[in-house]
Amino acid sequence: MHLKIQTHNLVAKTHTVKAGTFPVSLYRPHPHGLYLERPFQAHPTFRHFKAHILPGLGLQICKFQTHQDDYPLEFYIDIVSVEQEGHIWRVKDLYLDLGITREGCLEVMDTDELFEGLREGLISHAEAAAASATLHDLINLLGRHGNRLSAALESRGVRLEWDLAGALERR
Repeated sequence: MHLKIQTHNLVAKTHTVKAGTFPVSLYRPHPHGLYLERPFQAHPTFRHFKAHILPGLGLQICKFQTHQDDYPLEFYIDIVSVEQEGHIWRVKDLYLDLGITREGCLEVMDTDELFEGLREGLISHAEAAAASATLHDLINLLGRHGNRLSAALESRGVRLEWDLAGALERR
């Protein structure tokens, strides 16, 4: 297991992850965080990635497109902590995730990784507790809104837009 920190350089338009540094098609800061779109390069499953990083909520909400367009999740949500220094954003994955299927079913994922990260000292007890509280809060919020992510976030004043690169191209 390794420390999972993503770095976003908004000036260079790059996204650095464990596998390397990749070009980003679009970064768009917004009042609640940062939106990004980028293609995957030579990935066996995924071809495109869109995400909203929401520091105030401790969430990175992702949409993935596969080569066969058969990805079962509408949203893949990472529980994260975020640091921003000017045009550099660092997103630390806290090893706890939530999937929302197209039918609105919820799937808690990677609880084993949370405990392993804690055992290996990759995250602190405070970070593990924050991740757990964030996930519980999100699940409860979704439950109050029929597991509809947009309705749940809008109840907190957060409205997300997707496919912004496509919207810019159509202008």
